Amino acid sequence: MCPSISTRSVNRSYYKNYLLKAEQFYKTMKLSYEKKLWNSVVVNAIHCAISSADALTVYYLGFRHAGERHNDVIQLLQQLEIDKKELRTKTRQLSMLLSIKNQAEYEERLMVESDANSALKGSERFYSWVKEELE
Repeated sequence: MCPSISTRSVNRSYYKNYLLKAEQFYKTMKLSYEKKLWNSVVVNAIHCAISSADALTVYYLGFRHAGERHNDVIQLLQQLEIDKKELRTKTRQLSMLLSIKNQAEYEERLMVESDANSALKGSERFYSWVKEELE
């Protein structure tokens, strides 16, 4: 565990709950995309990725990120015994999503179709990879 990162211990069997949350965010993201609800697409894409990351860390490490700096989860993921090259690619996808979280959720700028397309693509790739890793 990284001492400077806030984490919360979670029984490893609960990784399935985080994966279910990710699936629900994923489905809501897709429905929002069909309805052209760009803000909803982006926010659900972000939360799908966060829940996916939590599923991975709970499964492999027995804890999840619990701090306010969402990017800290990248450091937790780097501790996993997973192919490092693939992990770098996937953490870049997650990092891209986390980088727009504040803007999508709290700032006055609305998300547009190109934001939604980018978030959807990154989230789909990250979520699909997590599911493969946990099957």
